Amino acid sequence: MEAMIELALRRQADEALVQVLADPAKAAIARIAYQMIVEGKTEAEVRASIGKKKHTPKVDLAEERRAQIEANFRKRGFEISVPKPSVSNTTLKRWRREGRELFYRPATALVSYETWMTSCGQANHWTVGNQADRAKVAWEPAAVGYWFVAEIASICPRVKTSWNDLTGSIRLLCLEEYAIVYWTHRDLTGLRIDISTWCWLRTRFGPGALDANECDGQVDVGRDSAEGLSVPNANVGGRAADVVG
Repeated sequence: MEAMIELALRRQADEALVQVLADPAKAAIARIAYQMIVEGKTEAEVRASIGKKKHTPKVDLAEERRAQIEANFRKRGFEISVPKPSVSNTTLKRWRREGRELFYRPATALVSYETWMTSCGQANHWTVGNQADRAKVAWEPAAVGYWFVAEIASICPRVKTSWNDLTGSIRLLCLEEYAIVYWTHRDLTGLRIDISTWCWLRTRFGPGALDANECDGQVDVGRDSAEGLSVPNANVGGRAADVVG
């Protein structure tokens, strides 16, 4: 008698499974029948387990980004420890939808602009080797490391806006931050920025200021006179960069 009952239940399960994709209600019946026969559960136990959601481990996006950044610095020869940014998953996801990403600038004593550019193969760039021009750059040394979020669109945002107008509306990247953004973003994603556009920098150069783009696969930094800071240019824009935490 028991064998006949079990056989009947199996047939019911088989019939229900055939209709799984077509009828969710029958799929539930199939699960109940299977678990009662194979796992020896009661119908009440099976129905209770169906209502429970499967637990999926939550990815800590801030820690994931910290690990990526630290590994990239070490890959370039800088044995430094990068702290975890104080950013929630929700905020980081929103920034990424907006075309922004987190970057870390170490203290200058640990990773200077010169050593970073050298690690990227740009030891001969004028901002590293030309002492006369370097003396005109308003450097921004960092006493401590800090996280910042920056725009990473391939085309520079806010083209046709002058340096003066941008300076009054957003926090532009400084030269040191731009070098970090360009090379870190390229290292981690293979993507490059400002191939066809220039980006104003907040860094002053004498009475003028600096801008940057990509030239021949490397960061190129231009020098602009004070007169040019009030003039909009169709190919020059600015990337917003905000300190985090």
